[in-house]
Amino acid sequence: MLPVEDAPGYRVLDQAGQGGFAVVYRAYQERLDRVVALKVLSVDRVDQKTMRRFQRELQLAGRLTGHPHVVTVFDTGMTRSGKPYIAMDFFENGSLRDKVRREGPLPVPDVLRAGVKLAGALAAVHEAGILHGDIKPQNILISRYGEPAVADFGVARVIDSSEVSANAQAFTPLHAAPEVLTGQPHSTSTDIYSLGSTLYHLLAGQPAFHSPTDPSIAPLMYRVLSSEPPPINRVDVPDAVFTSIMRAMAKQPEQRYGSARAFAQRLRQVLGELGLSVTDLVGMDPGPGPAMTTVPRNRSAPSPFAPEAQAQAPTQGPPAPHPAQAPHPAQSPYPGQEPSTGAWMPQAVQETPPTPVYVQQPAQ
Repeated sequence: MLPVEDAPGYRVLDQAGQGGFAVVYRAYQERLDRVVALKVLSVDRVDQKTMRRFQRELQLAGRLTGHPHVVTVFDTGMTRSGKPYIAMDFFENGSLRDKVRREGPLPVPDVLRAGVKLAGALAAVHEAGILHGDIKPQNILISRYGEPAVADFGVARVIDSSEVSANAQAFTPLHAAPEVLTGQPHSTSTDIYSLGSTLYHLLAGQPAFHSPTDPSIAPLMYRVLSSEPPPINRVDVPDAVFTSIMRAMAKQPEQRYGSARAFAQRLRQVLGELGLSVTDLVGMDPGPGPAMTTVPRNRSAPSPFAPEAQAQAPTQGPPAPHPAQAPHPAQSPYPGQEPSTGAWMPQAVQETPPTPVYVQQPAQ
């Protein structure tokens, strides 16, 4: 545990998580009377490579400070022992993976709305010249206000940067694009694939290529490279939802969405086709897209994950078949479904340490 005086201006409360090169503490910032996540390099000797990586995470996250669906950096500095730290927003509600483990597969409307927000955040990341490189449920944290936020830029890199070679890449095999598994460099398209894989995980309750009988790396890689994701075993997942996610997870990059923003717009369109309220996309006119049907927004509706919302949750209507038949655009499979203003969670600060190619053990 860090001594209290080690990070000036912060009082460490407890350890919240530990990764391969940093420890995350829950800390109290005295000057602003708030709890923050304090990420401190854990290595005894900070070599130039580690310092560059830590500094890169700081700079890349700093570029996106202010986006509602990207974790905000508050402060940086050095501990008295000479270790750099980053002070960030603290998420006490866990990650998307934590929520699925607690509750099982998530409701279709909530996954679609979260997908719009996360694809919009990924679009902002890419438009800032950054590749995230490790989008997965455990790297999506949820604010105290019920909003999802992309976290952990520890393996992110600048688009077209030559600093990170293909052989030095880090990622999580369960959500990595096929081309990354063969040693090709990350791209905006690989991030789109990983987001599609994340949404699949939320709907199915497990990653597309997870096998409880054989979780080892080599068979997993073979499935990712050679097999299509299995159908989601839920009758309430409309075909339009499944096919939209499958396009993001296409084996060939050119068959995926051309941009994260295009993915977000497609998810908004699906919401409209299902007769659900259409989630606004940050940085874009909130009006409906082409051929999109909307229902009036109820901006006072609570997050479906807030305690009061769970106590008064409306029952869903008859399920839409999948994959045999898609619902008619004018017929919502969720009649009476109220708009959601937020949807999510995190055990946040627990980070999965990035590892060299193929090494990180998959975890459901």
